[in-house]
Amino acid sequence: MSLVAILAEERFRPRLEELAREVGFQLLEGVDPHAALAAVATPDAVVVVTEGHHSQWLGELDKEAVRYWLVEVGSPGGPLLQPPSRRPHRHLLGLDRSSSSYLHQLLDDWLDRDLVRVDCFNFAFRDGLPQEADWVLDTRFLDSPYWVPRMRTRRGDDPEVRRYVMAQRGAEALVSGFVDALGVLLPLYREQRRSVVRVAVGCTGGQHRSLSVAHEIVERLSNSQIATARLLRRPPHHLPQYPD
Repeated sequence: MSLVAILAEERFRPRLEELAREVGFQLLEGVDPHAALAAVATPDAVVVVTEGHHSQWLGELDKEAVRYWLVEVGSPGGPLLQPPSRRPHRHLLGLDRSSSSYLHQLLDDWLDRDLVRVDCFNFAFRDGLPQEADWVLDTRFLDSPYWVPRMRTRRGDDPEVRRYVMAQRGAEALVSGFVDALGVLLPLYREQRRSVVRVAVGCTGGQHRSLSVAHEIVERLSNSQIATARLLRRPPHHLPQYPD
């Protein structure tokens, strides 16, 4: 069961409820806050909290030690709204296209899943570390195919480039060791209600070594059946966290 509470200005409520349904959550509405424990037994549920709309929900959940994800949208306030005693996981200033896409991604991350999903993506260290990565793997200890003329213009998903990268000393140790470690850790992530883990694989330019290793990790995780895995074409969407 995954419960998400969205604390928001009243003007955002219709769009937030629509967005939650699009992702796959069930909307909790018309429920007395004192009946919260019975209501949250619903799998993958969202409650949108605004002034005058279930404003006691968060306090009731905190009092009963019910675990939930909390997002704040806008600057909700007013004499009838009871602010939470905890900081939200994310605070979005509004609901423009960028923040809506980010919230869609965030809600998808929190959906309950039978197996944790591992999202792998490649990146270039020269562009900086990706903000949404849970794990970062460095492949710069490997020789770059860029310096082999016939492979220079190819990418890391090319079969010959992948073979060249994985045949080097240390490549197999990195991939097999990391996949083995995830086999131990992913069930623990799931116990903490984490259903998505993001793995960023980097090299200098982000085209050869990193992409080859990311492909290898995704294939081995998928074959091992310890997780569902996919290769993202670009890093996940990121929004900076604004101070409260």
